[in-house]
Parts: sequence; structure tokens; C-alpha cells
Amino acid sequence: MKQSSSSDFSQILNWGFRRYVRRFVRKNFNAVRVAGREHAEQCPSGPVVCFINHPGWWDPMTGVLITDHLFPGRRFTAPMDAEALSRYPVLEQLGFFPVVRDSASGAREFLRTCREMLKSADVILWLTPAGRFCDVRQVAPFMSGLSQLVDRSFTGSLLPMAIEYTFWNERCPELLVQFGEPIVCGELPEARDQRTQVLESCLGRTQSALAQLAIARQPNAFSTLGTGRAGIGGAYDSWRRLAAWIRGRQFRERHEEQQTYSASVARSDST
Repeated sequence: MKQSSSSDFSQILNWGFRRYVRRFVRKNFNAVRVAGREHAEQCPSGPVVCFINHPGWWDPMTGVLITDHLFPGRRFTAPMDAEALSRYPVLEQLGFFPVVRDSASGAREFLRTCREMLKSADVILWLTPAGRFCDVRQVAPFMSGLSQLVDRSFTGSLLPMAIEYTFWNERCPELLVQFGEPIVCGELPEARDQRTQVLESCLGRTQSALAQLAIARQPNAFSTLGTGRAGIGGAYDSWRRLAAWIRGRQFRERHEEQQTYSASVARSDST
């Protein structure tokens, strides 16, 4: 009975945290947009390692949000610095697990934990193989962890994903995501260094593709998962609203309304 109550509490906690993530992202971003969505949908059955660049603080929330929208049948999991996680232990109930940085024992424990989790076919493991924050346009060299993890014993697939947070035409920034083609682990080189080079190149191409789309500033090149705050707010938008009413026009809070309403997932707190 106690175990059932604990399980129910964890489910409630997961639901509440994911609801919080959706609302928090919507509050702080103009829109969440995804390119290469078909690559994510082409992932074969079995565990998936999604490896991403590491542009900012928002990356863990981005992973949770993308998992919920595009991988709803999969279980989110991701490493987090052990010291940081110790301050927020509730996050362990949500899929984060501790990693001790800069130690051989920490690296071994990281690999052991990841391999254990990837035994489950429904897992999606989110990794930042560069191991540090870096500019979104910079292809950072990978640490050795990813190439050691996806050796010949790993039967799942890998998925490169690039992230960029950038300002376009609204007060809040865009959250942009680009997927690359899924990678079958068995087709990677046997030599670890060569595997690392191949994976670096895959993510680098994915980042370059996203950079071009970000520069082009064309929302219709993306699948828009949801929209958030728009307009300026306050007295300025009140004046715009009044001016539209005087002219007999519909008030539009977004500066380029015709481009931004391509949402494939409705904005809602109910999901």
C-alpha cells in the first residue's frame, strides 16, 4: 500500500513538473519551433540517445518539453551535476540522475547508470557530449563519454538535435530546435576516436542547418509546437488595442501574425 502511494505521488509530481515546464516556457518564449521533425518520428523502436549542443540554462527544460511533445511514449532521463542535483533532490523523481564531474569513478558510474537505463526500450536519454556551455554556432569537441556508451553492445539508436534561443520580431525569444537523421549504432566505426568524430560531424551539420534557418527568420520553415507571449504589453499594447478598435480592425498582438499561427499543437494547460 505504501509503495502504491509512493508511485501515485511520483506520477502526480511528474505531471505537475511537466505542466510547470510548459507554462514557464510559454511565459518566457514567443514560440517553440522544430525543424526536421520527420527525423524524430523516424526513430526506430528501442532506446534512444538524443545528443545535443549545450547553448544555455534552458536545455534541461527543452529536453523535457520536446520529450512530452514528440516522444510521449518514452521515459525522459538525463544526467545532472551531482552537487546541483543534491540541492533539488525532487528532480531525481523526474528522470534526472547525478553525475560526479572530473573524476574517473564519476565517469565509470555515469556509464554504468546510462547502460542500465538504456536496457529499457522506452527510454530516451538526453546528453550534452561536449560537457560544457558553448556558443550555438560553435561545434565543440566531444568528451569521450558518448562514444564509450554507444559501443557495439548498444542496440538502440542515436538522434542529433541542435538548439538555439534567438530573438526575431517579438519581445520574447524563439526556442528553435533542429533534428538530424537518426543514427544506427551498428553502422558507426569500431574505433572510439572515429565514432566520436562521426558523432561530432553529425551534430555539427545539424547545428549548421539550424543556424541557416535562424538567420532566415522564417517561422513557416518550422513546425510550431506552441506559442507564448507576444506584443509589448502595458500601456503600449493598450494604445494599440484602442487604435485598432477606433479603426474597426481586429487587434493583433503579434507583429507578423500571418507567419506565426502555424502551430501544430494547440497552446493549452490541459495536456
